[in-house]
Amino acid sequence: MRPPGSPEERHPSLDSKIVAALDRVGDALQVLARRAAGAHDLSPTQMRVLVRLYYGPPPDAVAGELAREFDVADPTMSDALSALARKGLIDRSPDPADRRRHVLGLTAAGRAVAHSVARWTAPAEVASSGLSRSEGEGLLSTLLDLLERMHAAGMLSVARTCTTCGHFERGSAPGAWPARHRCAYYGYPMSTSDLRVDCAEHVARGGSGAARG
Repeated sequence: MRPPGSPEERHPSLDSKIVAALDRVGDALQVLARRAAGAHDLSPTQMRVLVRLYYGPPPDAVAGELAREFDVADPTMSDALSALARKGLIDRSPDPADRRRHVLGLTAAGRAVAHSVARWTAPAEVASSGLSRSEGEGLLSTLLDLLERMHAAGMLSVARTCTTCGHFERGSAPGAWPARHRCAYYGYPMSTSDLRVDCAEHVARGGSGAARG
């Protein structure tokens, strides 16, 4: 056991400890994803694609947009889609707006599987439910702020959070995260717990229409 005040070699700073903790959370979520996907003979990427198609756009249901959504190479996404098609879980039809690409859709079997795995994060939500409301809102605020910074730094390809949206009006009360904000798109006030992590109406600041990043 290291004596108090001695340096910690693995995570010597507060920032490195925060990132290490987030990394461990990510590891736990990957375990949940593998378990849920494996129960249906899917890879985690295949499962995530089914869930995205199940909930609908954004992104558009085409290979290139899905690859960007999951930040994977086009060939990796192509392999995942081919596997889903072989399993009879998705089908492809020509895009009327662009015959060079195909729109993806769930088959009846694909919709059934997607419905069964759509809540694969539920065990993690049970764990977070042990936080008080104020603790949960504080954590959500901090994570949204971090996602905003990471997106601005180019570490995230896609972010549809309130904090990166042109419709979002941050509250003017004192403090970094006041209790009330406002969504100009819907025209209503928002508490911290109302803030969205993945909003279909998101627009990039200074942009127009649904953003893809």
